[in-house]
Amino acid sequence: MPSPDHFALLKSELPTFQKLGDMTGALRHFGQEVMRFHSIAGTLLENMKLDKSSVDERYITHILARSVIEGFFWHAYIFDAPATRGARYEEFVNSFKRDYLKLYNENLFPQKSQIEAADPTWAGLPAALDVKSMLAQLKNDHGDRLDYLYLVYRIASFDTHGKNLNAVFEHVFGRQCNFPFLDLRFGFDLIANHYLVILQDLRSGGEI
Repeated sequence: MPSPDHFALLKSELPTFQKLGDMTGALRHFGQEVMRFHSIAGTLLENMKLDKSSVDERYITHILARSVIEGFFWHAYIFDAPATRGARYEEFVNSFKRDYLKLYNENLFPQKSQIEAADPTWAGLPAALDVKSMLAQLKNDHGDRLDYLYLVYRIASFDTHGKNLNAVFEHVFGRQCNFPFLDLRFGFDLIANHYLVILQDLRSGGEI
């Protein structure tokens, strides 16, 4: 029996996710993140080969994939248990505040008066967990730990920061080298499935 296409199933639930995006707090952020995931992953699935045939394609696909992977990590962490959801969402909000304050404090930021002012006290907010520590606390709906996904994040990070070019590898190792390609079709299906699990939990809990 073929495995279900979780991305297609997620697409059928888009009206529900759109409604979540109009709510408040963690639910609103979750709904909007799923819509962002659908837009990015859907574009890649429809327009890219997502295989090992083109290194040039990888420069686009892996970088965009890293963006949705990091969003997935945060929402798997936030929605891991109802009892901790509020506190973990505040961790995410605090990470935004700290990053926004750093941006706002850049001396060369042009026309700073035209954006929202940052609160200087945000500098004292606790830092968010790093990705590896976050994943170490999580399990999927089958009870499997998610910390193995950290490697996926690290591989995509090499692409994001331009450290996957042959010039660097050949300079360091003295020869042409292999570097992993991510199975993005499988990855997007995994993310879509987890988002559907969260959606079902919200339904079962009577929150939507």
